[in-house]
Amino acid sequence: MTKTMNSRDIRSLWKCFVLILLLTGSFVVYLLVKPGDPDSITFVDNLTQGILETLGLFLTLPFFLQEGGRVQLLPTILQRHAHSVKTMRRWVPLLFGLGILSYIIGQALWTYNEDIIHLAVLFPTWADAGYLGSFPFLLVAFVLLPSRQLLNGTRTRIILDGLLIVVGVFTLGWYFILGPTILQGADTLAGRIIGTAYPFVTLLLIFCLILLVIHTNNWMERPVILLLSLALIVIIVTDSIYDYQELHNLYATGGLLDVGWPLGYMLIGLAARAIRLQVAGNRSDTSSITSILSQKTTMLSSLGRALLPYLFVLAVVLLLVYVQYLGKNTAIEEGVRIGTILLMILLLIRQGLAIRETIVQNNTLRMMQQDVSTKNTALNTANTQLEEQARQIEEAYKQERHLNELKDQFLLHINHELRTPLTTMQGYLELMNMDTTRLPDRERGFLQSARESCEELMLLVSNVLDVTSILAGQIPHCGELSVAFVVRCVLEQIDPRNAQVYQIDVDIPEGMVAWADQQFLRQIFQNLLSNAFKYTPHGTTITISTVCIEPAAQELSQVLISIKDQGPGIPPEEIAQLFGKFVRLERDRSSAVAGSGLGLYICKQLVESMQGKIWVESTGIKGEGSRFCFTLPVNAPDVVDAGA
Repeated sequence: MTKTMNSRDIRSLWKCFVLILLLTGSFVVYLLVKPGDPDSITFVDNLTQGILETLGLFLTLPFFLQEGGRVQLLPTILQRHAHSVKTMRRWVPLLFGLGILSYIIGQALWTYNEDIIHLAVLFPTWADAGYLGSFPFLLVAFVLLPSRQLLNGTRTRIILDGLLIVVGVFTLGWYFILGPTILQGADTLAGRIIGTAYPFVTLLLIFCLILLVIHTNNWMERPVILLLSLALIVIIVTDSIYDYQELHNLYATGGLLDVGWPLGYMLIGLAARAIRLQVAGNRSDTSSITSILSQKTTMLSSLGRALLPYLFVLAVVLLLVYVQYLGKNTAIEEGVRIGTILLMILLLIRQGLAIRETIVQNNTLRMMQQDVSTKNTALNTANTQLEEQARQIEEAYKQERHLNELKDQFLLHINHELRTPLTTMQGYLELMNMDTTRLPDRERGFLQSARESCEELMLLVSNVLDVTSILAGQIPHCGELSVAFVVRCVLEQIDPRNAQVYQIDVDIPEGMVAWADQQFLRQIFQNLLSNAFKYTPHGTTITISTVCIEPAAQELSQVLISIKDQGPGIPPEEIAQLFGKFVRLERDRSSAVAGSGLGLYICKQLVESMQGKIWVESTGIKGEGSRFCFTLPVNAPDVVDAGA
């Protein structure tokens, strides 16, 4: 119940169930004690039955229910099916109520005939019309209960199982109750018809019970199914005992048998209330849809339900053996033989269907196996293709690495070949520049342009050579260096013209040291200062400063070195790609500023090879400039580890 109704609904049903048990127990105690004279006992018995059955009718009515509940977001087709199922379910409690009402009318007429006007013959009377009139309503209600949608073969097998049970019960009932009732019934035709109707109604209830069995695999309906099954079992047992007692003139009002009818109808009323609670809470939609979506269960899983039809077959066969042993040939014994023949025919059909289902399932299983085999073959083929592709990719990767190595070797060789003539050219240009007094101004300008172009070409060749060395895995030779000393050496080698047009401020303590490769560190300063000279306007200041960074736990002491200019700055959206290979800013591609886009890439590789980090800080606002920062360890890593 916990999966179909909320806790308040469950408590309500449990309270009603406990009340039914208490009232039934009180009725049983009264019938056992039997206080008073026989007439009063009979009257109280009939009156109590009517009151208890009225309680069952009250439970079917929509009292104390609250509409609403969860809203189910479902596809359109399922919503339509759910709406139709919910509409049918709204009729089920009403039909149960009408069936109970008809039975109450029959009970009232029986009480009037027996206790008010004291009829000598109580069968048949109009009370029987009320009793029998309840069963059509119950049958229609059971049919309207939404069930699982089954495959055709499964549905046929369930129908055959139901027919086996019904024919078995009918054959047994014919021998013990139905046959004697028809052959030895009342004197009037109406009495014979009504007397025969009660056993047939019992068979009808058994058929309804079989319908409920179909529902039991739907866990959303189990509370209702359990209550209805219990109610039908109580009514069927009570009717069967009543028919037997009537046949042998043993029934009398005031016995414990009278408890069965009101108990059964009160349980039916409680089941109707459970249905109303589900509909009011909008929970029946998911139960029916769960049944539609769970069609994988095509056979009844319970071993007991599967063997039940065969138990009735066995019982009828034993009855036939007993009848043959007696050797009688009356209509009752002939009915047993006919019933046995029908059972055997149904059993053969049932077994034939089972064999056919087995063959179909075996064929289906064989097709599934073939399908799985085909898919496995396709999967193996795909795996082979993937392995071949992976091998080709690996070969292509190796080939690419080989080509890159050849390219690096070529660049290294060609750079050496270029550096030699460039050095010669630069030397001759320097010699010519030493004595320019005899040259006209125009020729001196040409000579100066040639010198500058040669220096730029030499810088480009040096950068390409540096990149090639880095890619080749050049290892830095680090040691403890004075940062101030390295900066002074770099500044002494810069172009004197740059020293004249820029103010270079150096804020580096003499005792500031770093664990670095001197050649790498000098090249980093040269590249960063070269960028500063390119972009910073003449007459502005370039600042070189250092600061020591206190180490965190398990980290090295580091020195932060920065070079700050007052140039146009770098747009923030371009900073992320600034340290890439051959990267130039968008504005530089259309400007007169020359460059290869390798300087900052070389700086990044050199800094990281010495276990440092490099970055840039800039707002992109003209005049605020940029600040290039990088860190280097103060001490050797192994020295720190040894100290730890």
